[in-house]
Amino acid sequence: MLDRIRTLIGQRKAPLRVPIPVVSVGNLTFGGTGKTPVVQALAQYCLSKGYTPAILLRGYRRRRRGTVLVSCGHGRGPLVPWEECGDEAWLHAWKLPQVPVIADRRRERAASLATRLGAQLVLLDDGFQYRRLERQLDILILDRYTLRFPHRFPVGYLREPLTALKRAHLLLLNGIEPEELPVRSIPCVRLRFVLGAPMLWEAAEGVPVPDIPSEPVAAMAGIAHPERFRNSLQQHGWFVALWYPFPDHYPYTATSLRACLDSCRRRGVRWIVTTEKDFVRLQPLLPLFRDAGLTLLTIPLQAEFTEGADALWNLLDALLQSPP
Repeated sequence: MLDRIRTLIGQRKAPLRVPIPVVSVGNLTFGGTGKTPVVQALAQYCLSKGYTPAILLRGYRRRRRGTVLVSCGHGRGPLVPWEECGDEAWLHAWKLPQVPVIADRRRERAASLATRLGAQLVLLDDGFQYRRLERQLDILILDRYTLRFPHRFPVGYLREPLTALKRAHLLLLNGIEPEELPVRSIPCVRLRFVLGAPMLWEAAEGVPVPDIPSEPVAAMAGIAHPERFRNSLQQHGWFVALWYPFPDHYPYTATSLRACLDSCRRRGVRWIVTTEKDFVRLQPLLPLFRDAGLTLLTIPLQAEFTEGADALWNLLDALLQSPP
């Protein structure tokens, strides 16, 4: 049996190479480290340089199997309901309508489709552990959770051991120092996340809000490590009177929201604030908020690259200007 396993390992196919550069953004842990806003920031940078990227991802918890073209990148935004492609894929297509977005477990198949759609660079959202597609740049996001329990699941949070850091070409450090890492030879860029301008949703189209409400608000989030969202609100001056955390990718229903809305009414809270990723799953339930006399606000989470950012942009520029 052992000889058979060794033979199969030796026969493992080499990663597929596509005719455009591939950039992977990933992490070592289970749960969120901010891959979604990082991928969006990289896509926006490519667009600003006159290049069209494509975003490929698995489409976590989607109902539709196979390849799902979420957005063709012609400015139309999402072409399918979020349930068919997953909330993260839908969010990418909604925020970046000029970018093709494809959900497929087989990222090499999605990359071939992206090439046919005219993409000039591929961005893999959560691609560090996906080895079937050759990439020219592996970006790894590391935060405090990565090092808190540096052991593989179920003992710790890690998908794979810290020695996997050696596969990365660039590290994005959020809240940790390079000296804390077991590998010191990889270029590092400091990463932080900031809250963007709030959007008010009373109809299908959101309205920008110039100032945060001065009165108490309720906050809700169904994301990985939801307490980070509450902490960020408080650090930016929001008065969070009520807090409703939900599991990551939580599928909201009228029943699950009723207790939250009733509690807000009893406490006299008129505003509920949530993340954009949660809003993707809350859109069909907007009438419930209006009927309860509550106003829903969403806040975008934006990635900012600070110290060492030139290393990131130089690597991207080199790939955009010299395809493989």
